[in-house]
Parts: sequence; structure tokens; C-alpha cells
Amino acid sequence: MNRREWELLDKQLWGVDPRPPVNSGALGLAFISVFLGGLFFGGWLFAHKGYQMPVAPDDQMIALFHANGSPPTMR
Repeated sequence: MNRREWELLDKQLWGVDPRPPVNSGALGLAFISVFLGGLFFGGWLFAHKGYQMPVAPDDQMIALFHANGSPPTMR
């Protein structure tokens, strides 16, 4: 490469630093903590309360399911 090419390359790469940024993993740690905090908060907010859905006593599919001990099959 001649001198003019080096000057053009320097103009194109004026904002590029060859060394990686020194943040000692703070950004990665922040992402992980926000992710885990979201999991915890979502689990707390939408916690399963153990309620069963009411079933109508005349629902035939439910009656067949409980009578045989297994789900009905189509033939």
C-alpha cells in the first residue's frame, strides 16, 4: 500500500479503536440480571394459584375420560 491508500484508510477508520472496550463484563452482567429479574417477577406476577377450572357435570367428553381412565380414541 502506498501513502495515499494509508491516508484514505485512516480517514475511513477514524473512529475505530483496535482494542476492545474495557467494561469487565458489566454490560453482560446487566443483561443477565435483567433477564433473571424478569423471570422472577413474571413468575411472581403470574404464579399458578392451584385453582381448577369448573367442569359442567353433563360434559360427555369429561365423563368418558373419567369412566375409562384414559382419553377416548376415534375408530
